[in-house]
Amino acid sequence: MNFQSQTIPSRVCASVVILALLAATGVSTVRVMEAGRIFHFMQPLINHDSFLAAQSEQGTVNPDTSPARRIAKQSTSSLPATGIEPSSTVPPDFTPSPQVEFYGNYETAGVIAALPEGVPAGKISEMRCFMNIDGQWSPMHDLTQVGEFPWFATSLFWLKPGCKYQVKVEVIDTNRNRIATWYSEGLTRADPVLHDSARTLFVSPDGDDANSGTPEKPFSTLSHAFALVQAGETVSIRGGTYHEGQLQFANNGQAGRPIVVRAHPGEKVILDGTDTSLTDGANWTQVGERIYSHPYTEVTANACVEEMATGRMIRLFPVPSLDELKTRTLIDKSECQQSGPFEKMGIEGAVHTDGTTVTLALPLPIDRFRVRLPRQRLAIELSRKSHIQIDGLQFNHYGKREQSAAVLVMNSSDILIQNCGMNYDDCFVYVKGQSDRLTIQDCQFRDAILDWPFGYMKCGSGVSGFFEGGAVNVDARYSGRGLVFRRNSIAGVFDGAHLCPWKVDEARTQETDFYQNYIDGCLDDFIETDGFSRNTRIFDNVMNRSLSGISVAQALDGPTFALYNVIGNCGMVSASQREGNSGYPFKTNGGSGEEIGSGPMFLYHNTAYTNDPHSRALLVKRPKWKSLVLRNNIWCGKKMGFELWNATPSPIDWDFDDLFISDPGEPLVVQAYRTKYQKLDDVRSRLKWLVHGISEEPKFIDPENADYRLQKDSPCIDAGVALPGINDRRTTGTAPDLGAFEKR
Repeated sequence: MNFQSQTIPSRVCASVVILALLAATGVSTVRVMEAGRIFHFMQPLINHDSFLAAQSEQGTVNPDTSPARRIAKQSTSSLPATGIEPSSTVPPDFTPSPQVEFYGNYETAGVIAALPEGVPAGKISEMRCFMNIDGQWSPMHDLTQVGEFPWFATSLFWLKPGCKYQVKVEVIDTNRNRIATWYSEGLTRADPVLHDSARTLFVSPDGDDANSGTPEKPFSTLSHAFALVQAGETVSIRGGTYHEGQLQFANNGQAGRPIVVRAHPGEKVILDGTDTSLTDGANWTQVGERIYSHPYTEVTANACVEEMATGRMIRLFPVPSLDELKTRTLIDKSECQQSGPFEKMGIEGAVHTDGTTVTLALPLPIDRFRVRLPRQRLAIELSRKSHIQIDGLQFNHYGKREQSAAVLVMNSSDILIQNCGMNYDDCFVYVKGQSDRLTIQDCQFRDAILDWPFGYMKCGSGVSGFFEGGAVNVDARYSGRGLVFRRNSIAGVFDGAHLCPWKVDEARTQETDFYQNYIDGCLDDFIETDGFSRNTRIFDNVMNRSLSGISVAQALDGPTFALYNVIGNCGMVSASQREGNSGYPFKTNGGSGEEIGSGPMFLYHNTAYTNDPHSRALLVKRPKWKSLVLRNNIWCGKKMGFELWNATPSPIDWDFDDLFISDPGEPLVVQAYRTKYQKLDDVRSRLKWLVHGISEEPKFIDPENADYRLQKDSPCIDAGVALPGINDRRTTGTAPDLGAFEKR
């Protein structure tokens, strides 16, 4: 897998985008019907007006017509930003046990329990999890075995940062006997706060590295300041553009005394990897009709031209051969046969590099553009570093050769990247090795490749490998824990994010959180959990326009949780509309470990809808997994319901969902291309799915404009089932509503 980027104001807080669409969720006390116990939850509402205003300044969002803005205005009340309160009373039976680990992130936690000594996993029927709420043990989501390892795991949601919680685990054998009871407690991570340093070093484009680094006598280069800053100190960067790269810190921060690098308050700081000697078109040699060349000793897939009259950035497609560039025609010699002229393949311009020369094919004469070719491979390299905070910077046009990125995090821990913008980079944040507790929050990630030829990129050309990593790209070899990616905005990329390693993973569980993010426009997948997905949590995200939604191909070992996500308009990108590939909200085919299949997967309270006229509500090409549980989701297709390519899938535990198809003449389920189940009664009686589910139009408020809240007469209201630890704090009616939004 690989990487990519786009354009952003430096201190925009994307925390604001996502939960506007979740503003319809309420707060109440709910009786869990299956367990007869009481729980409480308060869901946060994030005001995102400041984000939309900043986006509007960049010309990317109209704040008056944005669906998110409109829905936020329609919301009748605000909800306090709070989660489950830690209990001041500890149950009398609580005694910490070494068999159970509590791993806390900010608003979630993993609970990991060993097998009882001498008891194989096959003799375990259940591992039940409980959490101390108000001095009582309240049921949470059950644990499930992680791959074939001798431990089980589950996740806790809706916690508060910086709080201590107690949990209990009960082990039930196949004879329904409770054979062990264990306890643990742990802290969630406190929300990060920029350190208030006693000493600050200043950098300014007008400075001098011979200066003392004071406000009056700032340094001129970031590299100089990075070499001097020590634990507990700050580098304050004055506004301007800095053409630097491969920046490294000479020192580490410390717990409670991090190193802080930040934009000076109110000023825009840009780190730009562009080779400035190539920017001016006058320095290029014309070698054909709107074809230009220049000596260039690098190899890169990262090239842009900026239209001077409008400021529009055009990504140049990296063609493997010079003949393709000169003829403006892609030539695919693979079995895919994805060939054709640029104008029919969604390509405005192209680039070819061979280590000696760079050649461009442009849509207009070069004097209309500023050329953006990278000189730098990386902006910042964090290798074996700890306790570093990066705030409010913009990273543009980084990336050449292999493992290039705006920020590389390698064997580094306790890193915070926030309020940053990353634009048109080869990769945005690349993570590998033993990197623990990396937090990426309130950032924007942008590129402009949605019209590119998906089939050509994925087949013999190999071009896709430069762009597949997304906003955060976890390397094949990664054994870190506690990666949190939240409240970010991603747009115009190949993949939104790649969260899991697929070759080496020495961690018991990953404890990765991807939540409250807004994704608009992915040529392929919104999110990938392909690889070792051990306690991966994807929740409260709003996603719009992609080929496929969440990829679990293969989500090895498990568990993988996907809940309260809006998966909108899969199939509404060129890969589908121009090339005919099927779009669908969850992808199970392909990836490493196809012969093994995914570990346990839990899909709860997701809303999937698309305007693609040829869409399926669900499509499963390769149905191999350890377990798949679906509850309280809404799946909508225009042309077909659930298409299953295999006659003998792995077990599917599927109930209390709405599976709806717009065309009443088409089958609700098609299995192995020929077996058709026209109506819900057929599905219930013959497949034993959706016994308590429905197949009705969900009655969204305005699905054509991405408002997937439920109308007051929606059949999805109160049609769900209580799920301990999942929805018991979000339900306002007599039962949970289906989908991502609770009507209130």
